[in-house]
Amino acid sequence: MKKIAYFDACVDTPEEIILAAGMTPVRLFGNPKIGIDKANEHVPPTHCVWARNILEQAINGLNNDIKGVITTHGCDCTNREFDIWLECVNIEFLYFLNAPLKRSETSLNFFIQDMNELIKQIEEKFNVKISSEKIREAIKKMNQIRGLLRKISRFREEMILKSSELHALVKYVQQSDKDEALKKLRSKLEDLSERKPFPNEKLKKVLLTGSVIDDTEFIQFLENIGFHIVIDDLCIGTKYFHDNIDEDGEPIKAIAKYHLNKPIYSTKFPSYERFEIIKNLAHTYKVDGVINIAQKFCEPVLYTHPYFNKKFKELEIPYLFVEMEYNRESYNQLTTRFEAFREII
Repeated sequence: MKKIAYFDACVDTPEEIILAAGMTPVRLFGNPKIGIDKANEHVPPTHCVWARNILEQAINGLNNDIKGVITTHGCDCTNREFDIWLECVNIEFLYFLNAPLKRSETSLNFFIQDMNELIKQIEEKFNVKISSEKIREAIKKMNQIRGLLRKISRFREEMILKSSELHALVKYVQQSDKDEALKKLRSKLEDLSERKPFPNEKLKKVLLTGSVIDDTEFIQFLENIGFHIVIDDLCIGTKYFHDNIDEDGEPIKAIAKYHLNKPIYSTKFPSYERFEIIKNLAHTYKVDGVINIAQKFCEPVLYTHPYFNKKFKELEIPYLFVEMEYNRESYNQLTTRFEAFREII
């Protein structure tokens, strides 16, 4: 089956449209084991390291079964990088989906128009018909996936599921055939219902937020230090399965409303809205602390950090901010900082 990949610093790409076209949506992830020499020929070294990493992979060539790429406006960095993809990446189909920042009626109509244009271009390029009925079927399938992921995620609170397991599972869902993903999720849910809670061993319950974190080994690294990520605010996490799309209304409008009504993500502004989301999660899940991770040169997360630092101090909630390189060697270099934070919470 043909695949359309998406490069998204948030989770605003409508996978339902790709499914309705008879193709598989595949999210592009970084690879912390590679260099970024070719990308650095086109992008300044102060540009988001994660975005440069994906550009490097695209320049070197994506898998042959990927016939197109949708870049969705998650932040200004990924927005402007699309122009470089047009010049440097050899791919059949490229489309920039301009997901709005504002949450107004005008924004909703704009997003609907842009998704309709995406549908038109996919139909013309791949000689397919994307009907409203096919989109409704895709919405129902994705809602099943979201519902199962929400059920699975709750096992973290019960100390039955490690966050690294959930993280790997969400990555699998975002890169796999959705029917196969449904089978895997149902099997996982059955497995979890038979598990017993793992020993507490003085684990510290934390909330993890920040930039796109797509390396499961980093989540395992935090767990090995003694953290249990009981809740997160990540696009490879709760933001992906926050709620369901309305199955009864006009499908494109329902998809647009779903994405514009989700809690604001880390690549978006204003900071005070994001803080309220994180604060409420911290209180709801009774966390011992909050960890905020910025990939190197992730400007939105760097911008919000001073405000977060001030507000969490006022609430007396322990807060750790870390800016890190996108490679696994950096994890060990940061061990002392994470261990020290664990000791004080």
